[in-house]
Amino acid sequence: MKITGKNIALIFFIVLIVGCQKEDTAVILPAPGDMSNSIATMGPNYLNQVYFDFGTGKQHTVDYRIYDLAFESSANGFRIYLNTGKLMFVCHTGETNFNAADTSGKQWRTDSNQLDDDSTAIGDWKSNGEVIVIDRGRAENYGVERWRKLKVISVDANSYNIEYQTYNSSVIHQFQLIKDPDYSLVYFSFDNDGQQVSVSPKKDSWDIVFTKFTHTYYDEPITSPFKYYLVTGAILNKWNNELNTSVKKDSTIGYKPFVDVIASDINSYPLSAGATIIGFDWKYFDFNLGYIIYPDRFYLLKDELGFYYKIRFLDFYDSTGNKGSATFEYQRL
Repeated sequence: MKITGKNIALIFFIVLIVGCQKEDTAVILPAPGDMSNSIATMGPNYLNQVYFDFGTGKQHTVDYRIYDLAFESSANGFRIYLNTGKLMFVCHTGETNFNAADTSGKQWRTDSNQLDDDSTAIGDWKSNGEVIVIDRGRAENYGVERWRKLKVISVDANSYNIEYQTYNSSVIHQFQLIKDPDYSLVYFSFDNDGQQVSVSPKKDSWDIVFTKFTHTYYDEPITSPFKYYLVTGAILNKWNNELNTSVKKDSTIGYKPFVDVIASDINSYPLSAGATIIGFDWKYFDFNLGYIIYPDRFYLLKDELGFYYKIRFLDFYDSTGNKGSATFEYQRL
């Protein structure tokens, strides 16, 4: 290449730019946290719903029965979830008129086990303006209080508009639920003619919630009494970009004991947003001994800040022998 004044100027400019670039800065991860223990006390009848945050160790407890439906609270959110701890179901009537809506010969359904986005029982209501019949759960409600007809009218970045009716009345109630971007979900109860209720803490203040929920055994026939089963366990805050996985001896590739798992092992265990991966099967029931914890089963969780935790359950009883106390240990990796 012929060296000219223009070439020399260009070379000088490139050297100057390169020389001014900052050196790469090493990313220093925080040291692992201490091993901590906690107890989520749902009570012997599992009436408490306990929200837990691994970053702070804080809990928030409410009665699980205070709501019926949970609505996504993000600006683009539109999905609606059942409080399956009440053994709730819905029936799609195919009708848009409240008076014509009927469940005869129709299928009843509940939310999928992992609360998958495409498998909610209510589904994508925006496309049809359909009247949906709600079974609020035979365990908690009786007579006409057990049933509601529901139509979701609209949703936008700020609110939902719904209409609903009891079976013994021709009155159609209208209600507006206000979204709050600080929360994963906003909650609605049909009690007291309909009300928006406060249930969970803010979305950045919980990672999992211990509660009752319905587990579907998909292999069971629809007529089986074991098809839909009330269980007690932990549900992930999947609405806040959190992920989790389970690690089981003899069934997880690359299994390592809980005490040996460190941060560099995380990539060996793919994480997902499945809501009940932690779920309920960290324990099993023995008719002679009661609830037993699986000794070689633990869980990994990534929170909304990008921190990883390993979690292991230790007991399902408190110090006086009452069930419903999920005792666990955890550590930030």
